[in-house]
Amino acid sequence: MARSLFRNTILYLPAQVLGPFVQFAVMIAWTHLLAPAAFGVVTFVIAAQELTALIGLAWWSLYVLRFRQRYEGEDDERFRAMDGSMALYGSATQIVFAPLCLLAVGAVADLATSVSAAAYLVTRLLVVHYSEWARSQHRISAYTAAQFSGPILGSGLSVLALIAVGATPAVVFCSMALGQAAGAAAVMGALGARPRLGVFDRAIFREARRYGAPLILSGLFAWAAINGIRLLVEAGAGAVGLGLLSAGWGLGQRIANFIAMLCTAAAFPLAVDRIEAGDRKGALEQVSLNGTLMLALLTPATVGVAVLAGPLVDLLIAADYRAVTTVVFPVAAAAGAIRTYKTHTTDQAGMLLERTAALTVSNFADAVLTLLGAAIGLAYGGIEGAAIGCLGGTALAAFGAVIYSTSWLNLPIDFDACLRIGAAVCCMFAVLVLTPAPSGALAIGIKILLGAACYGAAIIALFPALRRFLTVRLTARFG
Repeated sequence: MARSLFRNTILYLPAQVLGPFVQFAVMIAWTHLLAPAAFGVVTFVIAAQELTALIGLAWWSLYVLRFRQRYEGEDDERFRAMDGSMALYGSATQIVFAPLCLLAVGAVADLATSVSAAAYLVTRLLVVHYSEWARSQHRISAYTAAQFSGPILGSGLSVLALIAVGATPAVVFCSMALGQAAGAAAVMGALGARPRLGVFDRAIFREARRYGAPLILSGLFAWAAINGIRLLVEAGAGAVGLGLLSAGWGLGQRIANFIAMLCTAAAFPLAVDRIEAGDRKGALEQVSLNGTLMLALLTPATVGVAVLAGPLVDLLIAADYRAVTTVVFPVAAAAGAIRTYKTHTTDQAGMLLERTAALTVSNFADAVLTLLGAAIGLAYGGIEGAAIGCLGGTALAAFGAVIYSTSWLNLPIDFDACLRIGAAVCCMFAVLVLTPAPSGALAIGIKILLGAACYGAAIIALFPALRRFLTVRLTARFG
C-alpha cells in the first residue's frame, strides 16, 4: 500500500510542485503590479471559480473520479458521450456566472471584464474536469500536461500582460484563460475527449445525481467556510479591505493546498481501486496513510510560516499590504492546513463510502462556525480579527469531523504517529525560536533549511521503521 502511494506520488510530483509554486510566486508579483482594489477583484473571482465550477460541473467531476472505471469496456463510448454533454452544459453556466462574480464584490461588470472572466472560468473548468478524469485512470502524463500548460503558462502570461498592456482585472483573466485553454486542449487531446451535444443518458445522470447532488450543497458550505470571509470583509471594509485581506489569506491557503497536493493526487484513486475490489478496510487505511503523510508535511510548514511570517512578508510583499498580511498570512496558513487535512481525510472517507449526506452536514457546521467566528472577529478586531475568528471556527469543525469519521466510518487514525510528528515539530520550533531572527533572503533561506534539517533529523529519530528503511537503502546504494 505504502509502496504504491510512494511510487504514484513521485510520478505526480512534477505537476504537483511546479504549477502551484509558479502560482504562488505570481500572486506575490500581483501585489506589486495591482492596486489593492483590483487585486481583491482578481483573487475573489479566482476563489469564486471553485463555487461556480461546483454548480456547473465539479459534482460530475467527482462522480467521474469515483466511478469512471465502472464504465470501461463496452460502456466507454456511452460514458464519453454523456461526459461531453455535461462539459458543454457546465461551460455554459460559467458564462452566466462571470458577471455575477464581479458584481458580488462591487466590481464594474463591463463587457471586456465580463468576457475575460467568463473565458477564465470556462477554461479553468475544463482543465480541472479533464485533469480529474486523467487522474481517475492513472493517466499521469495527461494530468501533468494539463497542470503544466494551464497554471504555469497562464500565470506567467498574466505578469507579462500586466506590464505590457495594463494593470486591470480583465488583462489578468484574459491572459490566464489563454494558458488554461492550452492546458485543456492538451489533456483533452490525450484522453480523446471533447465537449459535444450528444444523447443525454438519463440512467447515468440519475446515478451521478444521487452521488453528486449532496456534494453540491456540501461544496457550497465548504466554499462559504473558506471564502465567506472575503465577502464579510468586503461588506465591512470595502474593496480595498478585501484586497488587503486577500494577499495574506490567498498566500496562506495556497501554501496549505500546495503541500497537501504533494501526496494527495495519487492517494484517492488508489483508495478507489481498493474499495471497488471489495477491500473497505484497505481503502480506509489508504486514506488514513495519506492523512498521516499530509500531517507530517502540513504541521512543520504551518509552524515555520508562523515563526518567519514577518521577515517573509517584508521580503516578498508590496508595502501597501504588509501590515495586514503579517498577521493574516500565518493565520490563513493554519486555517488552510486544518481544513486541507479534514478535506483529504475525513471528507474523502465519506466520499469513498458514499456518505455524501454526512459531508453536507459536516460542511454546513464548518461554514456556520467559520463565518460566525469571522463576523465576531471583524466586529472586534478588524481584518486581522476576522482571520483569527475564521481559524477558530475551522478548528472546531475539523475536530467534530474527525470524531465522526473515527467513530461512525471506522476511519483509522494513527495517533501514535501524530504524537511523534508533534514532538518533531516542537524540536523544530525550539530551534527556530532560539536562533536569531533572519534579515534578508539569504538569512531566511538558511533559517528554513535549518528548521527543515532539525525536523527531518527528529522524524528519523522518532520513527524506527523509517530509520531502518533509509539505512537499508543507503547501504544498498553506497555499502
